[in-house]
Amino acid sequence: MTTEQNHGRRIFITGVGRGLGLALAQRFAAVGNTVFGSARGVTPDIGLTGRVTMDLADEQSIIAAANKLAEQTDSLDLLINCAGVDARAFGASEHVRGIFDLDAATFNAVLNVNATGPMVLTSAVLPLLRRGSDAMVVNVSSQLGSMQVAARNGRDAAYCVSKAALNMVSVKSAAALAPEGIGVVMLHPGWVQTDMGGENAPLTVDQSADAIVASIDNLSLADTGRFIRWDGYDHPW
Repeated sequence: MTTEQNHGRRIFITGVGRGLGLALAQRFAAVGNTVFGSARGVTPDIGLTGRVTMDLADEQSIIAAANKLAEQTDSLDLLINCAGVDARAFGASEHVRGIFDLDAATFNAVLNVNATGPMVLTSAVLPLLRRGSDAMVVNVSSQLGSMQVAARNGRDAAYCVSKAALNMVSVKSAAALAPEGIGVVMLHPGWVQTDMGGENAPLTVDQSADAIVASIDNLSLADTGRFIRWDGYDHPW
């Protein structure tokens, strides 16, 4: 795609209420894209064309949000599944999130939001993507979804497993949608200074968002199935 084409896309971003999702929405909207967003609650006034309320833990909420989105636009060129949680969102403590520390309900709740939710949403908005131009799905994953990285790092086992599961969902989606001309890419945003990443993370939200926008602008169907970093380079599996 040319830069001009990239600045005229219809984009849906989840998790625009704060953090990286908010920053991405601001940047894509600022350069002339038509941006729609979702959050569980109220979203800031950032110049979105439209917004929907959606809880990724609730399939009916996802389907209702997709139907609402379809009332606001007849196509999508880019879906960014950005919203995500770790086990702390479901009551786990800061320091006790190892593989044998979490009960099944907490563990499954994280997988439901981070892996099942994006899968259900992508399926629900497929009619819009199919009518899009050079449509692309970008699933915001994590380095902790990498087997190589998670073997050494990552205190939140449920988060690591959920992002590995999201990567598999993405790989299977890429294979299924490539014949229709729809690409699917996994993206590690870096260790970012968000509520989840913490203040000691080396990347600011602005640094990560700027790099991600540039990387997404360079994606095409030839990239489908890749696991990349915020800067566009391949991430190890």
